[in-house]
Amino acid sequence: MSDDASALSSPDDFDAFFYELLPQVLRLAGRMTVDHATAEDVAAEAFARAFARWARLKVLPHREAWVLRVTSNVAIDLFRRRRPPATRTPAQADPGEVVTLRVSLVEALRALPKRQREAVVLRYLADLSEADVASALGVRPGTVKSQLHRARRSLADRLGADPEEVPI
Repeated sequence: MSDDASALSSPDDFDAFFYELLPQVLRLAGRMTVDHATAEDVAAEAFARAFARWARLKVLPHREAWVLRVTSNVAIDLFRRRRPPATRTPAQADPGEVVTLRVSLVEALRALPKRQREAVVLRYLADLSEADVASALGVRPGTVKSQLHRARRSLADRLGADPEEVPI
């Protein structure tokens, strides 16, 4: 996506923005919801919000990060309102263990301070670089690194795992 905001001046430019960012938004929504149909709904809601604010959003240098953050917020809100649908698990995995791990991870993520949780979602679920996470959160890259380090240690403590083995 070009950082030249002046090139994005018509509704047709939203189409280009949409098609370029759609795979990344779907990937993030899919990781957070585990259900393809729900992920598409979350992505559609995020892009609908972006389209409604396009006049202001198109000039922002971090508009991609804005949409990814909205995507993660919509997915989290959806999870808070209802239980996630049953997930498909590999035949050799015990469904009870998978559900237990997923519930434990969600609870551990919820227990993190807001900034740490946002950094984890943007870095590990949205696959943004540390520099992009820093830009999206309005902090320095070093702050993102320390937030991620603290978050991984906190998650590891809550899950009883090594920080390098936390499943995010």
